[in-house]
Amino acid sequence: MSELSRLKMRCRRGLKELDVIFQHYLECHYATASPAEIQQLDELLTLQDPIIWDMLLDMTPIPVPYTGLIAKLRVVND
Repeated sequence: MSELSRLKMRCRRGLKELDVIFQHYLECHYATASPAEIQQLDELLTLQDPIIWDMLLDMTPIPVPYTGLIAKLRVVND
């Protein structure tokens, strides 16, 4: 299984809104993402959906390593 296929499976979430956001990221940013950013995405996907959702809505502090990734995830009109 390729890294992209593995991430696509992990990006399937219980919250439909997160499915859409992560799918958009994979389509628009995965090809140009650095290995460090892919690692951050992989780590972010270990968190529970409500925690990720709160970070995206700026309702909870974003840990420093994820600030750039969260900023990309927030932009859906590329």
